[in-house]
Amino acid sequence: MKFAIVGLGHWGPRLIPKFLKHPKVVGMYCYDIDESRSAKVAKEFPEVVVASDYRSILENEDVNAIIVATPVASHFDLAKQALEHGKHVFVEKPLTNSITDAQTLVELASARNLKLMVDHITIYSGAVRKIKELITNEDIGDILYIDTVRANLGMFQSDVNVVWDLAIHEFAIIDYLLDEMPKAVTGIGVAHYGMPEEMAYVTLFFEKGVIAHIHVSWLSPLKIRRLILGGRKKMLLFDDTSLDEKIRLFDRGVEMSAGPGASRRDIMYHDGATQVIQHESAEPLVVVVDEFVKAIDEDVTPLTDGKAGLRMVRILDAAEKSLKQQGARIRLD
Repeated sequence: MKFAIVGLGHWGPRLIPKFLKHPKVVGMYCYDIDESRSAKVAKEFPEVVVASDYRSILENEDVNAIIVATPVASHFDLAKQALEHGKHVFVEKPLTNSITDAQTLVELASARNLKLMVDHITIYSGAVRKIKELITNEDIGDILYIDTVRANLGMFQSDVNVVWDLAIHEFAIIDYLLDEMPKAVTGIGVAHYGMPEEMAYVTLFFEKGVIAHIHVSWLSPLKIRRLILGGRKKMLLFDDTSLDEKIRLFDRGVEMSAGPGASRRDIMYHDGATQVIQHESAEPLVVVVDEFVKAIDEDVTPLTDGKAGLRMVRILDAAEKSLKQQGARIRLD
């Protein structure tokens, strides 16, 4: 198969070597409106063919799929054109910046029997997949809450706020772990530097009582990638910045017992051992690329397909509305 990457800014050049190394990929094209970026890629990857414009890629019958790695505002138009020309499409997160546009792409891909995949890379890490396995195997018990922090100093974005840039990673992880859409969303944030919000707090409410709280920031002195998950049996800490102890499983929790001769309930705590959980260490970006290629080659649905991308856009849209209404509760019906 032959692929084409459109957009050679921050992420596109990172994807190129991963696709080039895949055994099913026999050729690559690239395009960017900034000719200097194209020239840089051509120098670094001489085997990649630089296209003169996007139209030439769309009309190239040798190209099986197009990777869209451009700013979110351009995702819809570029992806729509690609699908209309019979190309499978891989889009950087988020899928689009509107629910209507995301829905249109999902329907178009389905009608044309084409693969539409979104690069929600966080759920392709071995650690996150291991956490999913622990939940599925009921090692943690019923989930009570999820608390996450994703923070660092920068990079400020001009086209999207910190929720669209960072919180989407947490939304994707939570969606994967719980396999359930939230019923409501609240969000508060602030823009200290006259730009889109640089820090925000978003809360997701689920039908079964689970609550998920997400703190994201471009104004942190430290890089933090942390998730705490509380269950009725055990609790878990996922620290993605840790080198050798990313997942720790705590045999700790709370139990309720009926008081003697009364309706009063007593709280009891248990505090057992802490276990470091091992997991696969394959590079997520390699796994993502393989997922997309496999979806096309074997005609299977990728884990983060267009429908998953649409779910994330719906949550983002609700969070954005809540931010603008100073934390109003926005229902997702």
